[in-house]
Amino acid sequence: MPASLRAHYRWLLTLPTPPPRRLLDVGAGDGRLLQVAADLGIPHLTGLERKRRWNPANRDFAPTIADAHRLPFPNDSFDCVVENESLEWIKSPIRYLKEAARVCTPSGLVITDDSDWDTLVYAVRDTALARRVLRAFCDTGPNGWIGRAAPSLMRQAGLRDIQVHVRVITEREFAPHTLGHHQAQIIDDWLRQTGNITPTRLDDFQADLHHTAHRGDYLFTLNRYICLGRPAPHSS
Repeated sequence: MPASLRAHYRWLLTLPTPPPRRLLDVGAGDGRLLQVAADLGIPHLTGLERKRRWNPANRDFAPTIADAHRLPFPNDSFDCVVENESLEWIKSPIRYLKEAARVCTPSGLVITDDSDWDTLVYAVRDTALARRVLRAFCDTGPNGWIGRAAPSLMRQAGLRDIQVHVRVITEREFAPHTLGHHQAQIIDDWLRQTGNITPTRLDDFQADLHHTAHRGDYLFTLNRYICLGRPAPHSS
């Protein structure tokens, strides 16, 4: 796991006070957030994925395969329901947030944590090419501005006491174990599939990243929008 991402998850999981005992991660992927939660001592961890791509290193996690629009849990099952970089893939975010509020206790928190792809920054020589590549990814990918919409979506879903935090992930190293390197590969793969940028220009962008890193001038930053909301008291 990239050190920058691990630090972000550690910070994120300190936001609920008191610390949650029952945590649900919606769109848990490979279980990286849950691994950090386990390291912090949160005792009851559940991860949900829509498809069977669950392969966490820690087998203590309870994997659930289900649709985020219909969470298969009773009311008040969790003290904290969190998603990170999953809201952009969910067809109806408001419907999901209502479900998250239902399975969360009224004293708990529903948390969204999403990247704003329009804030991706790579320090490279060819800034015009970088701007073109990054804008194409933001505008053709799965809802690149979802983080900015999250507070409004929470309000429409009936959540209350909504808080908004912005955290900037920063890296100075470009290597396979870093988030910036991983994200650059995702951008490259996505744009090659969609054909929005020619393969030659994508090769130029990747070469520029490597050259900039070799000179010691590399910088990667990305804004993450973190929104917290409390469920309204549930009807009896």
